[in-house]
Formats: sequence, structure tokens, C-alpha cells
Amino acid sequence: MRAVSIFAAVAAVGVLAAPLSAAKTVERVVAVVNDDIILESEVDQLAVTQLRGNVDTDSPEGKKAFDEVRHKALDSLIDSQLMRQQALELKLAATVEEVDRAVEGIKKQNKLDDTAFVEALKQQGFTLESFRKNMKKQILEMKVVNTAVRSRINVSEDEVKAYYNQNVAKMSGDTEARVRMILLAVSQDAPKADVDRKRKLAEKVVELARSGRSFVELAKAFSDDDLTKGDGGDLGWVGKGTLVDELEQAMQGMVAGDVRGPVRSARGWHVLQVTERKAGNVRPLDEAKDQIRQMLQEQQMEKGLQAFLRELRKRSHLDIRL
Repeated sequence: MRAVSIFAAVAAVGVLAAPLSAAKTVERVVAVVNDDIILESEVDQLAVTQLRGNVDTDSPEGKKAFDEVRHKALDSLIDSQLMRQQALELKLAATVEEVDRAVEGIKKQNKLDDTAFVEALKQQGFTLESFRKNMKKQILEMKVVNTAVRSRINVSEDEVKAYYNQNVAKMSGDTEARVRMILLAVSQDAPKADVDRKRKLAEKVVELARSGRSFVELAKAFSDDDLTKGDGGDLGWVGKGTLVDELEQAMQGMVAGDVRGPVRSARGWHVLQVTERKAGNVRPLDEAKDQIRQMLQEQQMEKGLQAFLRELRKRSHLDIRL
């Protein structure tokens, strides 16, 4: 099993028991899953671990938020019970050796010796015994998924090629754009009246450019950038990191023919036009296919897992009382 951090492992398996807290004398059953039950204390404990931020559960908003998290926690516990029952049906088990390897992997990845590992678990509210129990549960659920879902996943070469052809730009490096710019210069410490006047002029230039006026002629007539106005504001081919942050951010999502502005920078107000776009070095299919196949497999796995859990619920006896 691939090593994961302590925090990821805890989040993945959920806290199903309160190893360091006293058990309640009276327990309320909030769900029956075939022959198994789920207790309210289990739901509440998992909900607390999933609730992010400080929420005042005495307020109407806080109570509503906590109730929503409790219902999600109950759904998670129901799915977990169904997976455990499915493991029994499939005669699957998690061995002591597998748990040992998983724990050792976590310790190695986090560079912890036995003492530091136990202390880290304690800070998360776990004992070594309760953590191993949760790891065993996680390994078992993984085996169920591998047997019942992953074994049915198959991404064909045609699917990989189709995705590549439809998303070839995503398989490339950073794109470059041929950009023209008009600068209406105004210093950062200029009076507000001057800043507003130049902004209004920039807005007029944008309006003219979008109405069909030649951007080249507008640049020659209005731009204060002496280096580019003679060339119609041409900045040439611009890649990522070439322009100042304000202009680079403004260019995001622009396609050939787009005009955008006014954009404020330390130099003044800018009007931008993208005239062409081209991809960087396109990764060949042979280089990209493994990444594409893995991504498509993960997508199919998620869909398959949700369909599998829905099917388990459909053929199970569920009595939900929360």
C-alpha cells in the first residue's frame, strides 16, 4: 500500500471510535444497515472531525451547518458498513502484515521513529491500536474497490486518442500570444482628475477598437508608449511571465481578436489586443498517453465507485433514523 501522511490517512478512513474519550452509557441507534447498527455517538464524532472552522452550534446557522455535516457523516458511515459487509461476502481480509507495511510506510514518509509516531497519533486523538484498526479498515475497503470496481475499469487506446485529439492544447506547454498595446500614461502619484481623464480616454479607445477601428491606427494616434506606437502597439509574441502581473492577469482567457481594458499598471492605463495565439511545444501522444490513461481511469473509478455504492444501498435493508 502506498504510504500516505498521518493526516491524510486519518481523513481517509474517518474516526469511528473515540479512543481517548469515555463511552456514553446510553446509545441511540441512528441507522440499521442490514444486520449492523450505527450509533449516534459515531456520527457525532465523525461530524466533529469533518466540521471545519469554529461553528457556534447554539446559533441557528451553526446548528444548521452541523446538522448538514452530521447527515454527510452518517452517509459516510453507511457506505463504510456496506463496504465491510461486501468484504465479508467477497471473503476479503486485511492481514496484520499489510497493516504493518502501511504503518511503516507512513512513518517512513513522515520521517518518524516509533516514539515520535505515537506522539503524533496522540495529538490527533489516536492510540496506536485505534490507528491500526482504522488502517485495517482502509486497506479492506481498498480491496473491495479493487475487486468490485477497479477490475471492471478499462480505458481503451481509442479513448486515449480521442481525449488527446480533443484536448491537444492541454497537452502542450504554455501558450504564447501576439499582443498589441496602447498606453495612456499617468503616474501613480498623479492627481485623481488626471487619472480619471486618462481612464475615460482609455475607455473611449476600447470602444473604438471594439467597434471595428484599426487597433494599429488607434495605437499610433493615442499611445504614449514611444517604443511601440510606431509599430501599432505591437509587443510581439508574449509568453508567460513576460508582462507585468496586471497585464498578464488581464490577458488570461483572451483569444485572437479580443480587446481588453482599461488595465491599470504603474505606468498608466493599458488597452490590450490579442491578434494571434499559438500553443507551446505540443507533447506527442506517445509521451502524453500514460498521463491521459491514468486520468481517465481515475474518472471512471470515481463514477464506478458511486454506482457500486448506489447498487449496494439498493439491494440492502437500510433503516435511517437521523
